[in-house]
Amino acid sequence: MVRHKRLNFYLKTTTIHGLHYIADENRNIFIRFLWMIIFVISVIGMFTIFIAQYESFKHNSISFVTETTYLEWNTSFPAVTLCETGSTEIFWTAAPGEDYSPVQQFISDVLFFTGSCYSCSLSCEMCSKLDLHEIVKRFRKGCPSIIPVCEWNGVPFDCCDKFLPIDTEYGICFSINSLHTTKTAKSDINMESNRATGPGELYLEVIEDIRIYFHAPEDVPFINANSDQRKDISLGEVYNVSITVTEIANDQGIQDIAIDKRGCRFPWETPEDMFVHKYYSYSSCVVQCHANAHYNLCNCTHHLMPGLSERKYCDTDGLQCLTDNFDTLNRLHAEGSSKPGLVCDCIPSCVEPEYKIVSEQRSRLKGGNSKISLKLHSLPTFRFKRNVVRSTMDLVVSGGGSVGLFIGASLLNIIEAPYLLFMRQ
Repeated sequence: MVRHKRLNFYLKTTTIHGLHYIADENRNIFIRFLWMIIFVISVIGMFTIFIAQYESFKHNSISFVTETTYLEWNTSFPAVTLCETGSTEIFWTAAPGEDYSPVQQFISDVLFFTGSCYSCSLSCEMCSKLDLHEIVKRFRKGCPSIIPVCEWNGVPFDCCDKFLPIDTEYGICFSINSLHTTKTAKSDINMESNRATGPGELYLEVIEDIRIYFHAPEDVPFINANSDQRKDISLGEVYNVSITVTEIANDQGIQDIAIDKRGCRFPWETPEDMFVHKYYSYSSCVVQCHANAHYNLCNCTHHLMPGLSERKYCDTDGLQCLTDNFDTLNRLHAEGSSKPGLVCDCIPSCVEPEYKIVSEQRSRLKGGNSKISLKLHSLPTFRFKRNVVRSTMDLVVSGGGSVGLFIGASLLNIIEAPYLLFMRQ
């Protein structure tokens, strides 16, 4: 009885539209019933609109637009990473035509391991006793023995002050303009291009067979890298390439949108289960996916994989397991594919630019160092920008508008309800 009186009092005194007509005993029962139907329909309409607004916020909160205000832009040059792929100074046999011994074949396989170790199946008692990390440390070369000459926009610089070591799936490589390297006072270099500087150009000379990657600063070299951004250069080769860059800018409010809604991660938003690299990118996520798959299939990963503890690295049996599962571990497939390969749940980086080759030329020298020129074909005239079109505040405002439109309520009405129903004596 008391509850009925309180409810009746609330309906008569609330400022929400229509409720006092329903509670007014002096009105015709038909009118009261009509107002009840109208109020129920209004509430249904309010919730229908609010659900539509929430779904739009959930799935369509971000839009892409094209910006063409390029006159004041500073365009970042890609990170450039060099990985040694073979040594011209290691003589594995005593004489030309002499066969490799099992130990020599094993060292050759593990030194530049790329997913397969066919010598691991050979009979070699000594191979299992070798320290793989010591082999790599002894025979892989440092920066001074790989990159003697470097120029940025025609100005020479000390290569090994700027090309810093970076851990990759291929072992230690050397990278310039990368987020993943440990910077020093000498390593700082401005590699931005604008209307004042013109398109940037990086010139290198190398004295070993190398694989060159050009990629976003937050990216890392990895097995499944796009072939357009990964080139093998043999000693004595001349390689000239011109590229274009399409950058992605982000509205300041993008960081406030949940990762699953925006569909990308910023470099500093590293998942808790990622330990192979410090910064997030699609490529670093795939490397983590590789490491996880290695461990799941073979209970270890290879000795060049970054970021793991010693106990998780493979012995010869483990390397043989990785070799046996090569097709599965070194290919990527979309979910649902029947072909062997990995399905990696990796979303793109929010700031990852797109690089396209405009022209490339290869030629060979009769001798001497390899010569590499990587330059921007032109400064970009457009870029994409990710904008927030529906923020959390927009959802609150639009939801409040729906409540006000259909039942004439506000935040004060919500506060008023418990007071009139329970607190007022």
